Amino acid sequence: MNSHIARRIGAIGVASALIMGLAGCAGANGGGSSRPENEVHLLVFNDAAAEAEIALAEKFNETSDVKIIVDKSPETESVAYINGVRQSLGTPDAPDIFMSWGSAQIQDFVDSGALLSYNDWIDETPALRDSFSPAVFDQEVVDGQAYGIPVRGTQPVFLFNNSSVLAANGLTPAATWDELLSQVETLKAAGVTPIGLAGASQWPTLMWFEYVYAQTVGNDKVAEALAGDTSVWDSAESREALEKLRELVDAGAFGTTFDSVDYDNSPALLRTGKSAYELMGTWNYAVQAGADEAFADSTLGYSTFPAFGSLPEGQLAGNVSNYYNVAADTRYPDTVKAFLQELYSPEFIQSELALGNLPTTTDVGDYIAAAPGTESAKKFLEFTNDAVQAAPSFQLSWDQAVPTASKQGMLDAMSGFFSGTLDADGFVSAMQGLQY
Repeated sequence: MNSHIARRIGAIGVASALIMGLAGCAGANGGGSSRPENEVHLLVFNDAAAEAEIALAEKFNETSDVKIIVDKSPETESVAYINGVRQSLGTPDAPDIFMSWGSAQIQDFVDSGALLSYNDWIDETPALRDSFSPAVFDQEVVDGQAYGIPVRGTQPVFLFNNSSVLAANGLTPAATWDELLSQVETLKAAGVTPIGLAGASQWPTLMWFEYVYAQTVGNDKVAEALAGDTSVWDSAESREALEKLRELVDAGAFGTTFDSVDYDNSPALLRTGKSAYELMGTWNYAVQAGADEAFADSTLGYSTFPAFGSLPEGQLAGNVSNYYNVAADTRYPDTVKAFLQELYSPEFIQSELALGNLPTTTDVGDYIAAAPGTESAKKFLEFTNDAVQAAPSFQLSWDQAVPTASKQGMLDAMSGFFSGTLDADGFVSAMQGLQY
């Protein structure tokens, strides 16, 4: 869960002084020329998932004259990690390769010319782009320039269910919005909370907005809103989304006490049959299996978000991926390119699967059957991979796509709308008033 918590920390709001400090980072004669010879420094996010990256560097160094030196960040949260990178860029102590969590975190780096664009490399080696799911790779394409290579695993959000509860009430997993609504009364009559929601933790509420807006407003327009086009929040499509959400809340789909439930307790509601559904990220499978492996193997169900509207089905939202970025003044760009090519090698894919991560390469499905874990876990990986590969778009979690200063205000607006303390006009006003 530490990895999940780190990824959920919002994108960074950058003070103007820091942006000015980055302005001198773009030149090839900056900090890179003062770094040690025959070394490329990789700053890893120091958690369990770093094991695969460290092993990859060690293997690469067996045949490379220029060595990949792995530096472990002392920081355990994404905000502190990326701020450390920001302060070092343009100096001899800057990493050549570092990790980010989406375009919002690197926008100021891009604006100041501190990052290397991969476009020329992709022209020479298209596999640097084509080896990955387009919906994932495109998350760090800014103004037509690619700045990030996906690494580690993806964590989309799915609608989990307790199949025994559904079957006992003559139901199957809801495939459409209307089906979900129609099941609410049946489940309430059976004494079951139709949809478990950790409203006290706030961020689970955000997931409902992400998906309903994906099907009414569309992920492309949502991305524009999160980038500062605040007119989107007051559009007819946005208000339609709010009507859909209000309809579900008022029907009692989440019960009456969701505001007092936190995420530490909500998975148990689904597992013990007190709720029938929960909208949650892929990490929920591991959480449920860790608490009761038999439940995960035989009873835990999952599906993509119920379809409705005229927009393409299968749009995703969640923690898209991590990305490797490269400092524009790296001293050994050819070595860096060769190392990044290993991120879609069979060996690295297999090592990520062994850690429980699902890489976003287009061929990862070929390796799942041989991965460690139960057959149930592999089936879930296959389901997740199929959904990612087929997704027409993949929206980064909204609280990761806005400045840190706006994250709490966004969550408060969503919680307020669900609890009824904010009406549609109040929600629109709150969202328009955030910093983007």
